[in-house]
Formats: sequence, C-alpha cells, structure tokens
Amino acid sequence: FDKGAPRYGALLGGQVDALFEQPGDVRKFLDAGKFKPILTIFNERPSVFADVPTHREVGMNFEPLLRFRGFFVNAKAPSDRVKWLQWAFQRGYCQDSYQKFNDSKYMTVIDSYRDTAGAKELITSTIAQYRAVYKTMGLKLK
Repeated sequence: FDKGAPRYGALLGGQVDALFEQPGDVRKFLDAGKFKPILTIFNERPSVFADVPTHREVGMNFEPLLRFRGFFVNAKAPSDRVKWLQWAFQRGYCQDSYQKFNDSKYMTVIDSYRDTAGAKELITSTIAQYRAVYKTMGLKLK
C-alpha cells in the first residue's frame, strides 16, 4: 500500500492480520481501541508501551534502523545564517507547544532531537547499518 488509509483500512477490515507502522501515525486507532501494539522495534520497551515486548524479547537479533528527517541548507550558506537556523530549530524544538505535538505523535519514545554534530553521527551510523544489511543481502555496494 502506498498510502496510510488503505493500510489502515486493510487492518480494520481484516484483509491483513498485522501492520508495521509508526505509532504516532495510528494513534487515533490505538486510542480508540481499534488497533493494539503487539511488538516494538526498540532495544528497550518505551514507557508508553511498557506491556509490549521488544523485537529482541521475541528472538529477533538486529539493531533497529530508525527513520529520521532533517533540515538542510545549501553548502555555501553563510555560517552566521546556519548558526541562527540551528539556534531557531533548537528553540522551536524546546517550546511547550512543540513538545505537546511530539507527545501526541509518540515522537518522544526516543530522544528525537539532534544538533548538527548529532545529526551527522546519526546519518553516518545509519548509512553503515544499511550498508551492512545490503551486504548480507548480496547487493553490490559502491
């Protein structure tokens, strides 16, 4: 399924037995009791899903590949603008209204904010994880 609605409808309608999805995307179904979480892909149980086993607890042995998004600027952007943007993003992230939004989407189950250095580290480690997975699949890497 390319879109959320057909995926969610398939689970609601019984065409599929399970759905792999970010919890924030299906929160309304969780809150309404229409869906229930059966597995978390985290190394430890998040407090909001304390009664749901992790992938490791059911015998899966892999490091979770976390999804992420970021803000990017042109490589030639003046450093003063980059510093201001970094400040603005950090300030916005710390606002109560944004934290409330994060909580509503279950985006606080992990530490989701990264500064520039942290983002580079996350991206670099994620690339290494994907490369390792692709290599075990026999895919050619550059």
